[in-house]
Amino acid sequence: MHEVNVYAREGKHGRTHWQYDFRVELPDGKVYRERRKARGANTEAAARRIGEARMLQVIREGQRSAKKDARAAPTVAEFAAEWLALGRSERQSPCTLKNRRVMLDKHILPVLGDRRLDALDEKALLSLRNHLAEHKSSTVNLIVRSLMAMLRCAERLGHKVRLPKVKPLAEVRERHWYTPHQYEALVASAATFGPEHLLTILLGGDAGLRSGEITALHWEDVDFEMDTLFVRRNFADGEERAPKCSKTREVPLSDRLRAALLALRRISEPTGHVLVRDDGQPCRNYLLARRIAQVADYAGVPAYGPHALRHAFASRLMLSGSGARVVMDLLGHSSLQVTQIYTHATADHRRVAIRRLSTGTGEAPART
Repeated sequence: MHEVNVYAREGKHGRTHWQYDFRVELPDGKVYRERRKARGANTEAAARRIGEARMLQVIREGQRSAKKDARAAPTVAEFAAEWLALGRSERQSPCTLKNRRVMLDKHILPVLGDRRLDALDEKALLSLRNHLAEHKSSTVNLIVRSLMAMLRCAERLGHKVRLPKVKPLAEVRERHWYTPHQYEALVASAATFGPEHLLTILLGGDAGLRSGEITALHWEDVDFEMDTLFVRRNFADGEERAPKCSKTREVPLSDRLRAALLALRRISEPTGHVLVRDDGQPCRNYLLARRIAQVADYAGVPAYGPHALRHAFASRLMLSGSGARVVMDLLGHSSLQVTQIYTHATADHRRVAIRRLSTGTGEAPART
């Protein structure tokens, strides 16, 4: 088993840098040793990842990799394989790795695969954008951001890289969400269908769960004594794993969500998944969307889907006076910047804000 050693070294002007060191046996039986500065690494773990990625490259490419001029930058296609391998070694989510592979194979490599990393300039990015002309601006920006992330990774690994200046395309993105009035209409409509339909609405709109978190919810995640719901799992790409950003969170139960959960528990097996299909198997995202469409049709509101309920949850929290940090924690976001996407202002929000301002206390006065 090959091992990478890392060391902290003190350089000029008292600055400390990290260095990796490994030995591998090449296919011809010769032992190759490489000891280099882990460029871009500011921690031992980062230096080890850089060294391991380099060692994998040497093992994979053999003597050619060991003897080639270290100053020559790899092509986009060559480094793409290394980038994906590094992602797997860092145990990035299968969904992230799958998206990267699709963007590379379908969009980036056909246009830029034979270009060397130090030859990618603004003109090269323009050719990529021209290739993506039929796609939405948001899709183009996502692909370009992925390419830039790969280039920054290559730079950290010590490759010669040119980082072209990128100006994102203007995005016209319509985000669907339910106003408080529409959401209450959904809740009233869902109550006429049954506890499964009602819980589908309330878990998204009163608890802010993602669709995968709803389908992965187990009865053991619901604590009726503490009136708390624990979000520990998310269903994505055919498997249950930790929630997005690996962030487990607690969400207090609203009175009606608690009542709906108790009503379902009385008529179902209180073990395993909370929402299941008729055959007893866990409910999946397509079934959530189908239930929401049925409820929305009866309520006379648009059938936007599960994620619109999460947006409605965030907006209703803001309308009730919750701070952005509280909303961020309840949604399980990693930054306030992401949370801002989920908060939508309505005329009601503006009225309540002015009414709070007029009292001088921060509280909305009672309407008479």
